[in-house]
This record gives sequence, structure tokens and C-alpha cells, in this order.
Amino acid sequence: MNLKKITLVVVLVLLAVISFTKLAPWAANPQNHVHAIEQTDEKINTVMTLSGGAAATSATLSLLPGDMCTPLSEQLAELAKYFLIILSALYLEKFMIGIAGYITFSIFIPLALLIFCGVIIFGKNNWINVAIKIALTGFVIFAIVPASVKLTDMVYQTQAERVNAAVEEYNNLDIEENEGGGILGELASISNSTIEKVTTFISDLMESLAVMIVTACIIPILVLVVLIWIVKTLFTSNVFTLDKDTLDALRHI
Repeated sequence: MNLKKITLVVVLVLLAVISFTKLAPWAANPQNHVHAIEQTDEKINTVMTLSGGAAATSATLSLLPGDMCTPLSEQLAELAKYFLIILSALYLEKFMIGIAGYITFSIFIPLALLIFCGVIIFGKNNWINVAIKIALTGFVIFAIVPASVKLTDMVYQTQAERVNAAVEEYNNLDIEENEGGGILGELASISNSTIEKVTTFISDLMESLAVMIVTACIIPILVLVVLIWIVKTLFTSNVFTLDKDTLDALRHI
């Protein structure tokens, strides 16, 4: 192995070490993903407010005398369950913001660079396509969460008023009290106004739930599917197949 090959191998190994020791910690550092984390935290806080509001209102209605509010209580309890699913999806997205980059720069990129070293040392030119595709897979993994957060944020902003309306409705869900009354007061004091307010709250909750399902669940899944399809297409095609002249040049390095 001549000096030129040794130098190139050393450079590639150095890049692999830098990727593992410098880029991977940088990609995993939350300080480098402030905007994405803030956007996700904002959605988490909103979902927690709506989920807690639905559960609290359901529990309160279940304590009222009679069965008049039982259907509303049951519907709110069911909506609260769906919001907990969305909350779990948002927390997963938040965790993946740093983990995806760390996986890319600590595994995929160093592995691709080491395979390139194998190409130079052992002359396995057919490994070049594998190395390129592994590196590309790593960058796709790194791009999944930022792309998902950006797209969901764009969609969410167009429907943010609906979600904010539900939060506002919950914050204003105070029943006018008679003396010693309130939401746990006399049945007569909660008959019409309470039913109307809770029904409006449920309507806003359902619209918010639809928005959150699309932005927190469906869009991230679609982004993942599209990126996986791109990687699969690249792996099963000859996009990165090098021509004969390029392979000959590599053999004579």
C-alpha cells in the first residue's frame, strides 16, 4: 500500500473518529435543537392542558346528581384517552430529536467511512455503493425528526386557532355559582348553562383532537414512510453504481 493510500486511510479514520467523538455529541445536544424542542414542548403543554381538562371535567360531571350529565362525562373520559396517546407520540418525537442525530454520527457515518477504508486497503470496489448507501441512510435518519417537526409546525399553525379555542373554552369553563352552588351545587343551577358549556367544550376538544392526530401522528408517520421509500429505492436501484472508468481510477490510487 503506497503513501497516498495510507494518507487517505488515515484521513478517513480521522473523519470517523471526529464523527463519533465530536459530531455525535453535538447532534445529541438539546441546545442545538432549541427551536424543534420548543415547538414540541408547546404542543405537549397544549395536549396536557386539554387532556387534563377533559379528565377533570369528566370527573366533575360524574359527581353531579342524576344521570343527565353521564353521557357527557363518558365522552370526555374517552377523549382524554386519545389525548394521552398523542402526548406519548409527542414525547417520543422529543426524545428522537437528539437520538436520531447521535445514531447517525456515531454509527452510520463512521461505519461508511470505515468501509471506504476497506475499499482502499483491500480493493473491494463493490463496497463503495454499500458505504454510500449506509451514509445516506444515516442522513435520512438524521433528517426524519427535523423534517417532521417543520412540516407538522407548518400544518399546526394553520389550525392553531381551533386548538387555542379549546384551551380558552376550558379556562372559561366556570359555572356561575348560586349561593353554595358552583358546578357541584344544586341540580337546577347546572341544568342548561352547564350542558351548553360542556357541549361546546367537547366540540372544541374533538376539533383539537383531529388537528393533533394529524400533526402529531399522521404527518410524522408519512414523513417516515416517504424517507424509508427513498432509502429503499436507492438500495434497490443503481443510482450509486460507479462506472468502469471511476472504478479503474480507484484501483490505481
